[in-house]
Amino acid sequence: MRQLIDPFIFGSLGHPWALLLMIPVVLLGLFEAFSGAPGAVTISTGSALARLGARVSRSWRAVPAGLRMLGLSLLVLAMACPLNGYQVRKDRSGVIDIMLCVDVSGSMQQADFVMDGVPRDRLYVTKQAVRNFIDSRRERQTGRFGVDRVGLVLFSGIAWTQCPLTLDYDILEKAVEDSTFAPQSKQGTAIGSALGLAVRRLSQTEAKSKVVVLLSDGRNNRGELDPLTAADLAKEYNIRVYTIGAGSPQPTTIQNGIFPVESEPIDEDMLKKVAGTTGGRYYLATDTAALIGAYKEINALETTEIDLGDYYEFKEAFMPYLILGALLTVLSVIVRRSAFEVVP
Repeated sequence: MRQLIDPFIFGSLGHPWALLLMIPVVLLGLFEAFSGAPGAVTISTGSALARLGARVSRSWRAVPAGLRMLGLSLLVLAMACPLNGYQVRKDRSGVIDIMLCVDVSGSMQQADFVMDGVPRDRLYVTKQAVRNFIDSRRERQTGRFGVDRVGLVLFSGIAWTQCPLTLDYDILEKAVEDSTFAPQSKQGTAIGSALGLAVRRLSQTEAKSKVVVLLSDGRNNRGELDPLTAADLAKEYNIRVYTIGAGSPQPTTIQNGIFPVESEPIDEDMLKKVAGTTGGRYYLATDTAALIGAYKEINALETTEIDLGDYYEFKEAFMPYLILGALLTVLSVIVRRSAFEVVP
């Protein structure tokens, strides 16, 4: 069921200084409350007198002034520009664009990691580590948006963009959650292709600081782009690459249906060269703590410090106040003219 939103509730004001106009509105109300009309007698019009059949009391004569004050107050509030969904966005000049590259080849099914006492496959633990990395970079712990733009590239025998660079971390985490093992037709490990795709994405952005975090549990055996060539491209665009080897640097055996298959070991030498070429670091993660710790350390190394800010993601909410204020102001004139006319 869709939740109804109160049109007269707002989160912030775009022009709070406009509320200073409430001062003359209040002064006008006080003037009308304590001043009379010298040389005039306040009576109802003939038609109104016939309907009421009695002298209008002093308290009822204050109705037009009260309606006018309330209407003007609402108009002033509309001028202050009420806003909903007001979010603070930090200045883009100091933030980082980050592409996360995650291996989803068949070898990532190896359940040699343990989380909460339960054996888990490598991809399961990697997704948890990536979610922790994303959450730690949110502007606020419960907020939807982050300071830095982060994207996600998945790869096996080919590489593809699972989520483009975004500040919406809820969408990014959904993309991480939906990540699954590549089908049999796309098996392999195209590390160079994944890094090349991430570099291409980052080369088109305006951020001064750009980072790739690449995780794999094997060695490059697919794709036309060599990982070291991709690393040279990253260096050319001033992109730092952090590499993580997940699992064992020794050959391991995984169960592919009813047949055991020996997976290729991590190519540590290549991953170290890729990271070293670009000014990044290489991490070997043979267990859950090391894998989560690698992302945590990279997060600490790439901390964003922001001083400036602007605003985004808001909806103007002044219209209900403008409409009601105008209606009350018009109503005050109608009531005064029809029932409380001043006759000299």
